[in-house]
Amino acid sequence: MRARTIFILLGTVLASTSLAAPKDNSSGAQLYARYCASCHGLVGEGDGPAASIMQIRVPNLRSLSIRNDGVFPLAAVLAYVDGRKVPSSHGTRFMPIWGQVFAWGDSDEAAQKRARARINAIVEFVEKLQYH
Repeated sequence: MRARTIFILLGTVLASTSLAAPKDNSSGAQLYARYCASCHGLVGEGDGPAASIMQIRVPNLRSLSIRNDGVFPLAAVLAYVDGRKVPSSHGTRFMPIWGQVFAWGDSDEAAQKRARARINAIVEFVEKLQYH
């Protein structure tokens, strides 16, 4: 059963994303849709197509500020996206499907700059999702 669940999850994620690197001008919304929405849902409520087969409840990203006394937890969200903080549900340091897309530790300065721009775009998008 566990292997079937993993297979279904992987298929869902792969169907909603591409392993190719994103264009450098991808917006936060485009990056979020490609790398986050399969679990977190299109508007961040934890209701993506893969959420139902997860062994944990997928967090609602729209209520991050509410759960943090009205303040968007910028540093924490950055740490999740760039891989410095690794939730057990994300697997290894880099979420498996992300690979090097958000790897900012690359030795190539241009690659670091592109990765940082992608990270910042997703975090800014998540901040815009917050309930008001």
